[in-house]
Amino acid sequence: MTGVAQPRVQLIDADNSAFSYFGRTDQSDPKVVRFDWPGVYLRCAFTGNTLAVRLKSGDRDYFNVFVDDQPVKVIHPATDSIFIYNGLTGKGVHELLISKRTEADMGMASFYGIGIAPDGKITSSKVKNNRRIEFIGNSITCGYGAEGLSGKERFKPETENSYFSYASITARAFSADYALIAHSGLGIIRNYNDKSKISTRLAPMPPRLGRTFDTDSVKKWDFNRWKPDAVVINLGTNDYSTLPHPDKAVFKRHYEQLIEKIIEVYGEIPVFCVVGPMTNEPCYSIVKEVVEDYRLIHGDTKVYFAGIPDGLLNNGSDLGSDGHPSYRGQKKSAASLVPLMANVMKWSYHDKEIRFGEEY
Repeated sequence: MTGVAQPRVQLIDADNSAFSYFGRTDQSDPKVVRFDWPGVYLRCAFTGNTLAVRLKSGDRDYFNVFVDDQPVKVIHPATDSIFIYNGLTGKGVHELLISKRTEADMGMASFYGIGIAPDGKITSSKVKNNRRIEFIGNSITCGYGAEGLSGKERFKPETENSYFSYASITARAFSADYALIAHSGLGIIRNYNDKSKISTRLAPMPPRLGRTFDTDSVKKWDFNRWKPDAVVINLGTNDYSTLPHPDKAVFKRHYEQLIEKIIEVYGEIPVFCVVGPMTNEPCYSIVKEVVEDYRLIHGDTKVYFAGIPDGLLNNGSDLGSDGHPSYRGQKKSAASLVPLMANVMKWSYHDKEIRFGEEY
């Protein structure tokens, strides 16, 4: 990293114990934390009125920077590897949150640390959540196009924002930490618009569950590093998006195997199988059958179906790029899922972000 000392800052390396990382990261080089999954985020607190973010990634990768819960910058660290922010007021303690907006195809991130004022101090974040949720999904979970201006607008990387995904919104409603294992266009066995019933050129989502990096099939993830209290699966939309549809029995078996893998690595925790809001039949009925059959065969009452209807979203403000849910549409999806999860998990939640009142 070059030029990091202008203006003068105190460098804090990525291995400082004050940093907390959420989502799948590789810290084999302690001075560089690497990650590519969408929604990976980090927290810390610091004092002083200067902040530099030492981050490098691909030319399509974007990140949110929040200070004291306020968004202060979207950074594009292919050209902005040193971001200096001098807009802080006062020298009190500030909370920092940095989250990866974009998915793995947009770039592999390397986080080197931050710079703060020469007389500043870094401490652990005061945000301590005691709930954890993992989300496994496709473009909807990634927040693909969530900042697009209309459903007719073509996707651009800068319109993707995992922070605006129903998944992240749901986690915030529960004050839960979260991880997103998601990749646009992928399914259980068939990826978007594939000419075959089973995709072979690009691995669908289930084989990626064991990866540290989405884009690396070799480096395996240690499931003991992070144990969620619940897992949410939202897959099937791409399998049934176009013809030919996968064979029902094959789709169901692979979906069941994904549930079995989750329970194998995490234990008998609740698994929520979500469908929607960008698909309808036959995906709804087939995933519901998966859940019903799994519960019957395995005697497992901790697997749940959650259907988000395609009619939930209007064609105006609820849609972003390429007809995907906008932030408003994503909030509607979260509002549909949160009460079910609350009942099952016996968790309280706040509805500040998902409250709609008289809106539609």
